[in-house]
Parts: sequence; structure tokens; C-alpha cells
Amino acid sequence: MTHATGHAVALVLELPGAVRHGDPSRPTAVDDTGPVLCYFDWLHTAGVDEEDENGHVSNVSYVRWIQDAARAHTDAVGWDRRAYEAVGGTFIVKRHEVDYKRGCHAGNAVVVTTVVEECRLASAIRRTRVVRLSDGAEILRARTEWVFVAIDGHRPSRIPQGVLEAFALVGRLSRGPRERTPASAAG
Repeated sequence: MTHATGHAVALVLELPGAVRHGDPSRPTAVDDTGPVLCYFDWLHTAGVDEEDENGHVSNVSYVRWIQDAARAHTDAVGWDRRAYEAVGGTFIVKRHEVDYKRGCHAGNAVVVTTVVEECRLASAIRRTRVVRLSDGAEILRARTEWVFVAIDGHRPSRIPQGVLEAFALVGRLSRGPRERTPASAAG
């Protein structure tokens, strides 16, 4: 079984206190008292093998996209598998909450936007949004709780400061991934 592959297209830093006028993807005034958020866009084209017997992309495939985008994001900020092994820890999923909005089919190109919006001692909340590029339709929104664990024994461990700094995040934000048009997502 082969899956269509995705690739990163953007890594965007944004201050959560930004005031927006007109284009929602561009902050025009900034309150720099809050954490900087590191949004990440991952492009993907759904493959035929990702459809289920109902003729649309399966829920299992959507969850795989959420995980693949998170993995690409962490790689992009310098925390690949080797970096996590060097600190003796890794993230595992504790909980996925997915709100499915519309169906998606083989051949549909999507942008998966993800952001780590909150960190605690040993856990992080990541928000994800999937949008079909052809018409801007929102396919899903998700909230995933990740737990940082020791590689040996899988006991929860404190998230290393270097990881927090790589994602430019210390704190929390009250909203999910930013709203964007397909044109701004792709370019």
C-alpha cells in the first residue's frame, strides 16, 4: 500500500496579540506580550488508497495526515527523530478530537495547517485544520493532546526547554489555526 506524500510549504511565526485588518493572514498591529506561535503548512494530495468503501478519504487517513503534518513540523524546526533520541524523550498521542466538516476524495489537494498552541510540563496541545485547495472548503479541525515521554519506559517527562524554544511557544492561545484563503495557504 502506498500513500500520496505531503510536503512542507510554509513555516509562519505569528504573535497571538496581532490585530488584523482585511487580510486575516497578515497582522497589522502587534501586542508582543504573548508567545510567538509557529504555524506550519503541509501540502498533501489524497491518494486512491486513502479512500474507504464509502468512496471518500477514510477517517484513519485523516488522522494519519494530522500525525504526518505534526511530524513534518517538528522536523522543520530541528527536532527530528535523532534530536529527540539525544534528549531521551519523544511525543506520543494521548487524545485526538476531530470535527469532520466535509468529505475529501482521491486527487484532492489539501493544506494541513498545524500549530502547537499550549504546553504544560509534560504535554502539549496541537490544533490542526485541513482545507481543500480547489475551493477553500474546510475538511476538518482537530485538537490533539501529545505527551512527552521518556523513550525508555514511556513515563511522562518534562518537555525540554529546547523543544519549547523551537516551537516559539511558552503559554497558550485561545483560538485554533488561523483562517486563510486557499491562495494565501499555497503561497
